[in-house]
Amino acid sequence: MPKTSRRDFLRWTLAGSGLLLAGAASVLEPAPARAVTRLGAPTQQTALFMGTMVSITVACPSSTQAHDAMDLAFAEGRRLEALLTRHDAAAPLGVLNSQGSLRDVPPELLNVWQRAHGICHLTGGAFDATVLPLVRLLESRSNPEGELELPESDLREALALVDTDAVYAGRDGMRLERQGMGLTLDGIAKGHIVDAMSAVLLRAGCENHLINAGGDILARGHKAPGVFWRVAVEDPEKRGHYPQVLELYNQAIATSGGYEMHYDAEGRHHHLLDPSTGRSPVLGSMSVLAATCMQADALATGLSVLPAGDALTLADSLSGCACGLLRRDGRLQVSRRWPAEA
Repeated sequence: MPKTSRRDFLRWTLAGSGLLLAGAASVLEPAPARAVTRLGAPTQQTALFMGTMVSITVACPSSTQAHDAMDLAFAEGRRLEALLTRHDAAAPLGVLNSQGSLRDVPPELLNVWQRAHGICHLTGGAFDATVLPLVRLLESRSNPEGELELPESDLREALALVDTDAVYAGRDGMRLERQGMGLTLDGIAKGHIVDAMSAVLLRAGCENHLINAGGDILARGHKAPGVFWRVAVEDPEKRGHYPQVLELYNQAIATSGGYEMHYDAEGRHHHLLDPSTGRSPVLGSMSVLAATCMQADALATGLSVLPAGDALTLADSLSGCACGLLRRDGRLQVSRRWPAEA
């Protein structure tokens, strides 16, 4: 997970308290007819971890049950963060990156890596967890107050280390096949952790909830009887302007954009990188709706790198997936299943 928030332009809160979460019907599929008669007032907890503010909102008749469930969910989130972060040299991923191999691989790390590997091939390499050498290069050359100088020789050297298929992962451990390689799960781990936190809430009997991890959002069930969750997508070029409000039911949304972390004054080099060129795409933001937050998280990163037409076509080919590309001039391009305004 990154040290700073990756999804801050998705603003949300509870209706009636000044925040932007409200509710209505399903986004990509009709809402079920099952009646919900009593939920209680929404209860919320917020904590700082994964480099961002993480909030859980639960609609449950018992506030005690809701708070107990949220405590368990936050505990699970922190446990997974410790296993999946690259920012701690003593964490499993930190050891793998520094030593090139890891014998005792936590099943959670292996699972997320396997998903990352699959999404890499699904996106034709647009999402690639082995981009860490490129990230390190940009970090070492970062010049937030001026122009970033990126020698072609250094770029070629880093690009040679980007190769998902040069990572061995099996029961006997994980291994990076080339010296200098490194993995970052920043583009997928947060979504996985949100899904896991949601599973904890479901097991605790809190089936109606919304989790927002710095803009990676997962909505389950209802906000109130007959009312579903809503989120507003903010224009990163015009803060406070929300081009669209979306209704969510048992869905996740995640957004990526070049506004989140710059390595130069003009923002030409940012944290979104094309793994094949090492360059950053020019876009406002890419939002992805999917069944799981991990899917939405990784695809928002990968689709951001693809040409707009290719991104929309890929989203259309994936069951239960939709994407919306907000261009820097304010125009919104959407895939076929992207929902209408709530």
